[in-house]
Amino acid sequence: MKFCIFNGAKIKDFAILLTAVRSEHLKRTNSILNIMNTIEYLTLTKMKNFGTILSALFALTFLVSCDIGQTEKNKTAEQETPQALQEDNIVIKSYSRTGDLIEVLYQELVDKNPELKALEEDLDVFRPKSQGITDKFNQYNYKSNTYYSAANNKASEISDSLLKTKIISLLTKSNDKYSTKTAELNSLLKQISKNKATLNDHHTVLKIVLTLPLIEKYQNDHKPNKVEFNDMIKQQEKLILQTDSLIPSY
Repeated sequence: MKFCIFNGAKIKDFAILLTAVRSEHLKRTNSILNIMNTIEYLTLTKMKNFGTILSALFALTFLVSCDIGQTEKNKTAEQETPQALQEDNIVIKSYSRTGDLIEVLYQELVDKNPELKALEEDLDVFRPKSQGITDKFNQYNYKSNTYYSAANNKASEISDSLLKTKIISLLTKSNDKYSTKTAELNSLLKQISKNKATLNDHHTVLKIVLTLPLIEKYQNDHKPNKVEFNDMIKQQEKLILQTDSLIPSY
């Protein structure tokens, strides 16, 4: 198999192309730069071994592809990070106002999950109904209790002791009848209150269990590099020594 031999013009054009590539990937790894320098050297010295140049180009392409792949992987990881955990001042302000990061993270899950969204919609519809039943009974009960309280106050003002006793007894019997009438309703109301507390507990557990993996993933993916901290310590120690060297005897 015969290899093409670059003439002067082609070598010059190829050198210009390499210069552009090096400018584009200036921030790539030292390995890439070394390969580019090798290719440029082989070209500018008019070496005729095209196979050597081709091998170098293949190595360059492989390393650049790996670098691009890693960049895309980092972008994907960033996209998977919930908005509330991204370095975004707007999002930070959104949950700092509520003071509850769990609620913000959970809401992101709700927006993406049809089942969670359906649950929240059902809860939004149900809560007013539950409160409405409780309020209805409380209003009913309040009026009756208010009446008996006022009636007993008036009965106590009766000057005739025998008549006073008779009226107070009448009111007591009526109040007892009312308590019997509402005993079942009171029992049901207690069960409603108990179920409400249980529902709230389970809803809270759901939020915590679903959002806990999110914060744990964030902890793993975004843990600061300890190298930066070690470098900071070294700089501090250097500045401490530099400062101490300038302190006169005292």
